[in-house]
Amino acid sequence: MGMSSLKLLKYVLFFFNLLFWFCGCCILGFGIYFLIHNDFGVLFHNLPSLTLGNVLIIIGSIIMVVAFLGCMGSIKENKCLLMSFFVLLLIILLAEVTLAILLFVYEQKLNKSAAEGLTDSIQRYHSDNNTKVAWDSIQKHLQCCGVNGTSDWTGSPPASCPSDPQVKVLGMSFALTLNCQIDKTSQALGL
Repeated sequence: MGMSSLKLLKYVLFFFNLLFWFCGCCILGFGIYFLIHNDFGVLFHNLPSLTLGNVLIIIGSIIMVVAFLGCMGSIKENKCLLMSFFVLLLIILLAEVTLAILLFVYEQKLNKSAAEGLTDSIQRYHSDNNTKVAWDSIQKHLQCCGVNGTSDWTGSPPASCPSDPQVKVLGMSFALTLNCQIDKTSQALGL
């Protein structure tokens, strides 16, 4: 590789990592905001640390550290920082592949566990103020009611349930129909 190509690669790597570092800062900032304002509260009482704020803080911090290593390693041409950047990216890639496989293998169990946790959370709606705030906020923002609908609530649904919850099944069915049609077209053309 020529010197001009290496210099271009150095600055491209620097600017992309700088962009990712700023994105990590924003994600971290949103995480701190959600942690302080606690609009979404705790929905899974068996996992009290699994809140939107905590997840965003962890993700934002990881992005910032990795992007910092890439930024500084490229601009200073430091082999140790660049190798650390590479190793962290490799670990993240392997973790994502492992997580995707585990989510695929245990999809049914995860769905059942999430539904049970959310249903348990609905039962605590009137006794736990944090749960009430979390459900009210989520139902208002997402324009939904409960886990499966108004039937999840014993008695009448809370005031935060919209009078006509929007169902997003139509968009999902359009996407699935288009996907199937693309597959049929590809098979017909022999692609």
